[in-house]
Amino acid sequence: MKPLLLSFTLCTALALSACTTPVVKDQNSYLYSVPVGSTLRLNKAISIPANLARRYFQAGKAVRKSDINIYYPHCSLLVNTLLEVERTIQPTVFEIYRVQDEEELAQRYVQYASTFFAWDGPTIVGYASYYYLRSADAPDVRSLECIQWNDPVDVEYLSINEVKKSLGDYFTLELKD
Repeated sequence: MKPLLLSFTLCTALALSACTTPVVKDQNSYLYSVPVGSTLRLNKAISIPANLARRYFQAGKAVRKSDINIYYPHCSLLVNTLLEVERTIQPTVFEIYRVQDEEELAQRYVQYASTFFAWDGPTIVGYASYYYLRSADAPDVRSLECIQWNDPVDVEYLSINEVKKSLGDYFTLELKD
């Protein structure tokens, strides 16, 4: 009876260990997320335009929302307070205290010649990563949102290197081991 119990226990342990996902630490992989406790260093002052609560970054440049190509990686720094005047955020270090990944769905108007081919699912999907930030020097800064919109079949979260490329030299992302 003992050999049978031992064999069963061993087989169960092997089966369960086969289900574990290996830890991916490749910064080019969409499977590796920014660890909580990492830091985001703002290297130079940035301005947030009047009547906006965010500043967009794409391909290493600070850009307006109208200049964003949503099909390429981009990030935005969000603040809590909407002001009627432009504000400047001075260089500081933010602690990333929470990371949240979400799926964003959008339905565009699609015209079909036949209802036989109709599709009710989303026509564009974005996997957004929210990095919640805190700094005593900039308490109004809430989070960094990074996303890229794509076809539902090809969508992935941004890799860490895609996030870094979007932010350029405005920010330095230092990962916690």
